Amino acid sequence: MAAKKQPVKAKAKTGRPTDYTPELAALICERVATSTLGLNKLCLADDMPSKFTVNLWRYKHPEFSTLYAQAKLIQADLLAEECMDIADDDSQDTKINMLTGEEVANNEFIARSRLRIDTRKWLAAKLLPKQYGPVVAEDKKTVSESIVEKLIDRLID
Repeated sequence: MAAKKQPVKAKAKTGRPTDYTPELAALICERVATSTLGLNKLCLADDMPSKFTVNLWRYKHPEFSTLYAQAKLIQADLLAEECMDIADDDSQDTKINMLTGEEVANNEFIARSRLRIDTRKWLAAKLLPKQYGPVVAEDKKTVSESIVEKLIDRLID
């Protein structure tokens, strides 16, 4: 007697998404633009593709690359705002010395806060250099001299 063949059930799709869709691209950009988390942490969510996949899509899909770049610019503002939050948080700036019972500076927390701020400032400056980068003062004397030189050249001609 021949055994009946069981119908093959379609496997449920599991795992991270790997196929590019405009909807998934928009979700990725939305999360980047509304969070200060880096791509590594954002891609840990089950509904997100891997970091490698996102970077591959940035290379293969110019429209996604443009949207992603815009999202990163918005994220730069969030990083700058987060610097203020970190700087204003003094809740752990002091601790109690277990030996003396005195309140002392928590240098480890203060140094860590400084590192967190510096890292965010650096990243914001890289993402939006005109807004958050170092101010490069033009040599006003050189600029004015060049204007004066131009005026003299006009008078001579």
